[in-house]
Amino acid sequence: MDDVSHILEIRGVSKAFGETRVIRDLSFSVARGEFLTVLGSSGCGKTTLLRIICGLEEADAGSVFLDGRDVTAAEPNLREVNTVFQNYALFPHMTVFDNVAYPLRIAKKRPPKEEVQRRVADALALVRMTGYERRFPSALSGGQRQRIAIARAVIGQPRVLLLDEPLGALDLNLRRQMQTELKNLQKSLGITFIYITHDQEEALNMSDRIAVMRNGTFLQIGTPSEIYDSPRSVYVARFVGEANILPCTFTKMLDDTSAQVDFGGMPLTVRPGNHGRTYRNGDFVPAALRGEQIKLSDTGTFSGTVTDVSFAGGVLRLTLSCGKTPLTAIRYGLDTSVHPGDTVRFDIPALAAVLCESDADDAGEGRL
Repeated sequence: MDDVSHILEIRGVSKAFGETRVIRDLSFSVARGEFLTVLGSSGCGKTTLLRIICGLEEADAGSVFLDGRDVTAAEPNLREVNTVFQNYALFPHMTVFDNVAYPLRIAKKRPPKEEVQRRVADALALVRMTGYERRFPSALSGGQRQRIAIARAVIGQPRVLLLDEPLGALDLNLRRQMQTELKNLQKSLGITFIYITHDQEEALNMSDRIAVMRNGTFLQIGTPSEIYDSPRSVYVARFVGEANILPCTFTKMLDDTSAQVDFGGMPLTVRPGNHGRTYRNGDFVPAALRGEQIKLSDTGTFSGTVTDVSFAGGVLRLTLSCGKTPLTAIRYGLDTSVHPGDTVRFDIPALAAVLCESDADDAGEGRL
């Protein structure tokens, strides 16, 4: 029996264009009211997956279930799924009112005129665009056009809303503002959002869960904190936030939640990770360490030479040469006491680093 807590289920979906496999036997489910972000670089299969979900692309294999119903062969207009695209796709010859009302006017059961007016007014109020009904898209800013596209997408009360990099064309400040607005809107509507992006900041700020995608498959699905704090692979560690990859040698398990490794000739206590791998003494293992976990201290266990100092609005990045391993340490605020060429000492707190799986194309990582 289908799990009624899931609004969407993808079962064994695959897709190829010619000899290129874009989606590889992908299976996952999305909970009702969830904000799931599919995060990945260009060409990893994100948009193809979205098009399969909404019915604009046919999968070579597998099934798509919406609310327990198999919609794999259903036409897009029968799926109760709407999409917001990066280019907004507004009709330039229509007013804001007519753009938002369009889904209702082409519906099989067209609502009465009074209901159309009420629902358009409600949708515009949701996105804070009341009073813009008579304007045309050419008279709107990028952020305003984005809001109109969202209002048009939600007016039909879809079960799932797909968003394909909708903030990509906006400037940084407006993009951050819209991130907050989208998250608040999703919670107020209770609609399931599936958000496609290559921007890690968007994913971390808005999502209930993140699915990191690479080469047509998901490398890891988890909450933003799980993805950031416990990346399963070198690729995930580097793609989501900044991470140092420490080349370590496995020594022993200390208990179920901690292990001892050798890093640069010194013992280091790390988390073993959640990938289920069994390690043996002497195994080479990469460990992911976030830069903010490196603690500079006059009595630190490790030492390194500062090779670069960069300040970026409240965050100071120090590049350290530590043997053959360059490390990036993050400090908050401007510290004028550290300069390139200085030798500094630092500590890596116990359990700050987590063991990761080496990616296939990262073989030999850290063996310089």
